[in-house]
Amino acid sequence: MDFENKYGMLETQKYFLPIMDHIDGICRKHGIRYTLSDGTLLGAVRHKGFIPWDDDIDIALDRKNYKKLLAVLKSELGSEYTIVRDIWLVRVTRKDNSRKNSIPPERCLDLFVFDNAPDNAAANRIKDTLIKILQGMLKKDVRYKGFSSIAKAELFITHMIGLPFSQKTKQKWFDKVSQWGNGRQCAKKARYGCMFKNISRVRFPSDITSEYTELEFEGRKYMAIKQWDTFLSVVYGNYMELPAEEERVPQHIKD
Repeated sequence: MDFENKYGMLETQKYFLPIMDHIDGICRKHGIRYTLSDGTLLGAVRHKGFIPWDDDIDIALDRKNYKKLLAVLKSELGSEYTIVRDIWLVRVTRKDNSRKNSIPPERCLDLFVFDNAPDNAAANRIKDTLIKILQGMLKKDVRYKGFSSIAKAELFITHMIGLPFSQKTKQKWFDKVSQWGNGRQCAKKARYGCMFKNISRVRFPSDITSEYTELEFEGRKYMAIKQWDTFLSVVYGNYMELPAEEERVPQHIKD
């Protein structure tokens, strides 16, 4: 981590590394395969570490490895770390993180899951629609900025529908719907815990998690899928091209 602290993220990024080291150690101990994901994977490929303006860290697992990780975290996390689940994502952070209960939680390592996307077009649309409804129902702090008028109405309605139900119940529904189709062969995989706008758009080959490698990240070696180029191309397009300077801003920390 030798770049200048031009974007004010150096302290936050240093905070994440021990959390990531701990999760990496647990996964290696138990034979759990994960991949760096999203901006963290992009950072590993393009910067060999954090994107200088990035303010979080993400990993992703297939459903089998995800379940295995959740099972061992209960005994392996230790007294220094804790699990946070506020909406549809499971996150890991330090127990002394004063921002872990903010909306959304900050300074947390996010866990994403690969699940099958149905081959049948109608089934695929139904699953996407149910996931979007459940995301709206789960949201505690509904933010309308950047959405169309129709999307704003959908967010409001789904949020209101979800109010009578507990978060635990809605999370159970979300997990169940996310896993629909996992028992059969499908051509594509999706991550249903991703951003609302990407639920229907982002799809990966079914073998995206079949092989793994390691990538350098801040002087360490973390796991990554061998098809990292495919993943980054699907999510970001021309991922090696730096965004305009005005777009190089943190996405998650509010202050």
